[in-house]
Amino acid sequence: MIDPARSPALYVPIGMALAGVAGLIVLQALLLHKAPMIFGPFRFNPAALAAAHTFTLGFATSVMIGAFYQITPVMMLGRPVAGRLALLQGVVYLCGAWSLVWGFYSSSGPWITAGGTAALLSLILFAVLVGRSMRSATQWTVAGRFMAVGLSFLLATAIWGLVLAFNLRYGFIPNSMDYSPLGAHVLVGFGGWFMLTVFGVSYQLFPMFALSQRQDARTAHLALGLLGAGLGSAFIALLLHLHPGVTAGSLVLAAAGIGVYARDAAAILRQRRRRELDLSMRYALTALGFLGLALPLLVLSPMRHGLAVPGAWLFLVGFVATMILGMLYKIVPFLFWHYLLKTRRSKTQRLPNLDQMFSLRAARAGYWCWTAGVVLTGLLLLGGALELWDARGLVRVSLPLNLAASLLFAGTILQVLQAKPLD
Repeated sequence: MIDPARSPALYVPIGMALAGVAGLIVLQALLLHKAPMIFGPFRFNPAALAAAHTFTLGFATSVMIGAFYQITPVMMLGRPVAGRLALLQGVVYLCGAWSLVWGFYSSSGPWITAGGTAALLSLILFAVLVGRSMRSATQWTVAGRFMAVGLSFLLATAIWGLVLAFNLRYGFIPNSMDYSPLGAHVLVGFGGWFMLTVFGVSYQLFPMFALSQRQDARTAHLALGLLGAGLGSAFIALLLHLHPGVTAGSLVLAAAGIGVYARDAAAILRQRRRRELDLSMRYALTALGFLGLALPLLVLSPMRHGLAVPGAWLFLVGFVATMILGMLYKIVPFLFWHYLLKTRRSKTQRLPNLDQMFSLRAARAGYWCWTAGVVLTGLLLLGGALELWDARGLVRVSLPLNLAASLLFAGTILQVLQAKPLD
């Protein structure tokens, strides 16, 4: 994961990670402030759209952009990404993403179209920079193939999302907020960009973090083929308003791919030599557990639309965010430790261990706060979907747990970045 000759400047991955953590804190505050609107029966109100894009663009994609810049050339032995171009891309992306979020929040068409255009152009530049590194790669790993397919889904998500954003202003697509046009945007973003990328990176990092053996690449490629074919065909079926059976059949293929991945992940964990799970792997296993809870709710949501809310919560906050936080607990200290190694005044100067760079007590408290918040909010939202109670106000009891966990995580990352040699 670290090769000074292939890694970008430290400010590229660390800067995007910090931007993403800031986005996560903004998201938790927004959810707490606007919970009745965001979790209400009308899903496409300004607060809900702003919250969804704060998560997807302000948090998750920001972190993943930095991770791509770091991991791709090192893992695949490709040309390093130009630091200045990556910095330019990141700045334009963040300006566009937050302009888009503000446009949704304030119901301002010009902010939506301008922000969406800037975000799309920056993501195209991102794809070009990462694509150049992949094109020069001499080692195409399983993770690299997953990331390449995930990158194509990111572009599809952004392009179709911009079409929908312009449609909000000009109205050239009838019923654009029904479950076909909007569902295509959600499916390709959630499943194609987030899930495929997380799965791919985990194929690379799980054996490393758990001290385990890598699985047969053939099963990983089978999972990728099933997921790519299933999600891609479902996206096209939704765009073209094909018979629901086509979409359902496509999603069955994707579900089979998830099953193959789950089998591989379980095998990696069974064969681990490090029996005690560190904090990063605890986050990862918890994330996979939330994915297992989210998928049935999302599958059933076309028949009972209310289940989409707890399903989306468990998928995005439970699976995607939890996995990202866990990986950052390894990646950020590892990157900064190597920076200290490179800049220490002599080879005899002692450096802290990774676990000495932050407070493990605070980090563990953050993990339990985060997990408890996801579980409690998920249960409240599920009860609301089943009409047992009105969850819109009740979630204000549980959401502070995730806000507190986000602040603890931010404090931990800042503590890492203040680490110094021991003498």
